[in-house]
Amino acid sequence: MCLARNILLSLLLALPGIAAADDPWRGKVAIITGSSSGLGYELAKIAADKDMKLVLVDINPGPSVALASRILAEGGEAVAIEVDLAEREQRSRVIETALEQYGTVDYLFNNAGYSYLATLEQMDVDMAQHLFEVNYWAYVDLANQVIPVMKAQGSGSILNVVSILAHRSAPPGTGHYAASKAALVGIFQAAAKELEPYGIKVFLASPAGMRTNIGRNAVGPLAEERRDRADDWEPPEIAAQDIFDAMLKDEVLFFPGYVEGP
Repeated sequence: MCLARNILLSLLLALPGIAAADDPWRGKVAIITGSSSGLGYELAKIAADKDMKLVLVDINPGPSVALASRILAEGGEAVAIEVDLAEREQRSRVIETALEQYGTVDYLFNNAGYSYLATLEQMDVDMAQHLFEVNYWAYVDLANQVIPVMKAQGSGSILNVVSILAHRSAPPGTGHYAASKAALVGIFQAAAKELEPYGIKVFLASPAGMRTNIGRNAVGPLAEERRDRADDWEPPEIAAQDIFDAMLKDEVLFFPGYVEGP
């Protein structure tokens, strides 16, 4: 009886270690871009609750710095950095910071983005190219930089926030934004197949409209008349939780929140 009790006790004591080893989140290093508001902020809060080690990235770092400070005060691990993702030379600081702080990267959440509102006829080429630097090239560049790290460890996940507008007809004036998101679908669906043999998962999350600052931060000739366009959309925390749930599965493309796929 005593022997059986000791064996049972040993098994019970071992369970927390087993659970921790199987936990896909606890102690993992995650980079989250666009972490100061909206969906990125909600992703960061969930990641912190899951005891992940965070690198928070935003061009307006104030809220990210405050969140990182709160996480540290509560015993977690987080660092916030100011990066303009439109500037190619600044993007390398994202991966470098993660490696300096934590030695690796397990999750890359490509989330940062904004909206340039203009018809094709109204297009300013420089403004359209700037949009693509943030909404497309930053995603591709950061993924490209993190792939060797993930290959070396034989695991990793790259989550890219796209949009339902990458799959449906875009309303007038939103074509440039929709195009930047559709381009992500094209390259990262291919990348999912390319990286699968190395244990690296690639995801494309296509939410519908969320109650974020996308309207207030929009630029372009049609921006002023649409500042409040996101006020009645769904809360971003719904999509954020759906994203974490979906990343436990193998579907590359999914539609978080209330939206249904095409």
